[in-house]
Amino acid sequence: MLRKSFLKYSNRTIWIHWVSTLLILGLIYTGIRMEHQSISESKFVLYQTHFSFGILVFMLTIIRVIALFNDPRPNSLYSKTSIRERLKKWVYYGFYIGIIWMCISGLFSLFLEGIIYSLKSGNWQDLPEISTNGFHPIMLSHHIMAKMIFLLLLFHISGFVLHWVQKKENTLKRIWFN
Repeated sequence: MLRKSFLKYSNRTIWIHWVSTLLILGLIYTGIRMEHQSISESKFVLYQTHFSFGILVFMLTIIRVIALFNDPRPNSLYSKTSIRERLKKWVYYGFYIGIIWMCISGLFSLFLEGIIYSLKSGNWQDLPEISTNGFHPIMLSHHIMAKMIFLLLLFHISGFVLHWVQKKENTLKRIWFN
């Protein structure tokens, strides 16, 4: 049976992609801002924001993974055996695995580092002192994976730009609103 030809992702996937993108940019911003900041009310607000955005990204990623199996996807731009298609899949699935790990490790870190008690109490003075030398291995993996996600993001954007420059085709239209 021939597969129907699709030019775009589903509306659900498009919305999840762009809302997740904005939230992930917010996570990157809050993560970088709070990383070396001393304990303060400002750092507490950053933790609250980071935690809230992370939970939303986790839920959206789970929905998007489910959508991968149910929603139509555009046809591949390259043959299945091409190096570009394999690299695209590596980046694509790397995002899902990386984001899910970031969310899980972030949740565990809240408990393992004792941050959850401050968030529960609503008092910034309850934030524990966390140093780069004293990270729990789960928190350390969260930091390392954050760098990997950033690298995947650069690959993702580079793939769009290279395709646009080399093929003169705007692949953004596949994941943009009508």
